[in-house]
Amino acid sequence: MKSILKLKTMDDIEKELSIILSCEKKQKSDITLSQIFDFLAESIELSIQGIGSTSKRSTINKLLGKYKFAKLISSGHYTKTNQIPGFPPRDLGDPESAQLRLKTSLTAFRLHSGPFADHPVFGDLDKKQWEKIHGILASFLFGYIQLFGDEKLRFAKDRESKKDRNLSDKKQNHHHQKKKEDRGDSKPSGHNSRKWKNKKKSHYKGNKNQGGGQK
Repeated sequence: MKSILKLKTMDDIEKELSIILSCEKKQKSDITLSQIFDFLAESIELSIQGIGSTSKRSTINKLLGKYKFAKLISSGHYTKTNQIPGFPPRDLGDPESAQLRLKTSLTAFRLHSGPFADHPVFGDLDKKQWEKIHGILASFLFGYIQLFGDEKLRFAKDRESKKDRNLSDKKQNHHHQKKKEDRGDSKPSGHNSRKWKNKKKSHYKGNKNQGGGQK
């Protein structure tokens, strides 16, 4: 199933998850929310906890893994010919526990600095590469969930996010300007300083002429 979602970071996944949990929803197939949340959480957990669990890879497999990774990143989504092995998993029948597990795994990934596990297909991946994989996986899995009234909620959240960013930018610009003024780097301060120096120099010459002139 090709999803129209484009989730690139863990923040994107968290925002989309909050929308899913806030909206009325139903599954587009027999796959339940528990299966979706548990499978995504397990993938994230394995990326940070499954260190050393994979076997040694031959040079050919390494090259093939890099090729498959590049192809997936280029397309940005899973297709019928590139499905996820092992999905869907067994339904554990507890959506609330699955939600908590997914939220916990997202936080754990954000706090984890490394090392990271090898991907069973793509091989050695760093944090940014794993984050891309999780984003594409989340886009694919969340595509099985049909939301009602989500566009209005999504717009409201985006508008609120933009307001927060604009406010943060204004505060940052004001802070930088204040620091410049404190250092005396602003234009008005420098301009006044030059005028004061010129006045002082002119006044000094006048005193010199008056003191050294002929009587």
